[in-house]
Amino acid sequence: MKAGSGAKIGPVAGTFLVATTMIGSGIFMLPATVAAIGSISVIGWVIAAIGALLIGLTLAILSRDEPHGTYLDSIAHVLGPVAGLVSTILFVISMLISLPMVAVAAAGYTSFLFPALSSNTATIALTHAYIWIFVAVSWRGARLIASVGTASLVVGLVPLILLATLGWGKFDAEIFRSSWNISGKSNASAAMSATLILFMAYLGLENASIVREQIENPRRNVPIATVCGILFSTLIYIASTTVVSGLIPAATLAKSAAPFADATAVLLGAVAAMLVAVCGAAKAAGTLGALQLETVECVVVMKRQVAGGSLSRSGTNIAVGVIASAIALFTASPNVASQFGVLATALVTTSILSLVLAGVALAKTRSGLPRATGIASVLFCVGLLAAQPLKDMMVAALLCIATAALTAILIAWRRRMAATAN
Repeated sequence: MKAGSGAKIGPVAGTFLVATTMIGSGIFMLPATVAAIGSISVIGWVIAAIGALLIGLTLAILSRDEPHGTYLDSIAHVLGPVAGLVSTILFVISMLISLPMVAVAAAGYTSFLFPALSSNTATIALTHAYIWIFVAVSWRGARLIASVGTASLVVGLVPLILLATLGWGKFDAEIFRSSWNISGKSNASAAMSATLILFMAYLGLENASIVREQIENPRRNVPIATVCGILFSTLIYIASTTVVSGLIPAATLAKSAAPFADATAVLLGAVAAMLVAVCGAAKAAGTLGALQLETVECVVVMKRQVAGGSLSRSGTNIAVGVIASAIALFTASPNVASQFGVLATALVTTSILSLVLAGVALAKTRSGLPRATGIASVLFCVGLLAAQPLKDMMVAALLCIATAALTAILIAWRRRMAATAN
């Protein structure tokens, strides 16, 4: 699509574009993932929302004068090509992590529909099956992926809106209070641990800044769409997940493979729960297809940044599937919620490391309120990582080492290619 072709997006459509990008399949597993911490995670939602607003504004402002419209390009232009390559690599890594994570969510809701598939071995097999089904589907091209994604979005919003509205009628304040903090940590530590996991639900907030050329008056409307999209999503997130925390005790919720379906069973019965499980599995499947396509394109772009030229999309498609399967196998856990939590932590950590560079770039190029916004977003990201337990920080350390090593290898390759050409 070229800029200027057809009607452009206004602030209202831009708001829903951002919201629908963020409201992916991850939200369907988050209530179970943070249940091991407790209903205190509602505080984590508030902190995550504030951080998301700061980061969203940082990316929107950074891209206002960027001809390419992506914060990755802005980082490269402001901080240099090495920093730009680091950001791109981190983004690719985050995409590779998100693939098995979404496949795990799809497998969890599928096992709810078919209890015979609820064993650990069967869930692992389902996860790999979903990955490779969409490796095959992506060969059919973007049109089929887009059609599946659009249909799954509409279906996926049903259980969230259902619980966010009707669920309050059976909300049990005593269940919510008794599950407040079951992590064994202090309240502050528990809230920050929840924040890191919950921030995953806000990944995709950069969408408006990426498609700025398709938005009317982007200097005005990109920040509006970003902020309003984040606020709308936050309302859905907090309303729906808080209800779940008041319907099912945290200790039980932590073991759930399909938390929204289990909550719906309490609210409306088993038949409605089955329908919600179908919605959850469908949304995860639709998201998985879009991620597969996007990951392949990200790898192709990274190759172009490093050495120019093209890359076989068919071969890349298979390679992405192999890596996603390897990550799924490496992170396999006794239950779906545990594995989802491991992958969510790694995904958010990788994304935050990239977003720190965006904040630094904004602070370097702007003054006044925009500069303060960039600094605040950096402080949020760094503080969120620093507040985590040492064992969780190991994930960040390993990802930093891997990114530094891969960057060094790619830069050396680029220099060798340039020397050979000369």
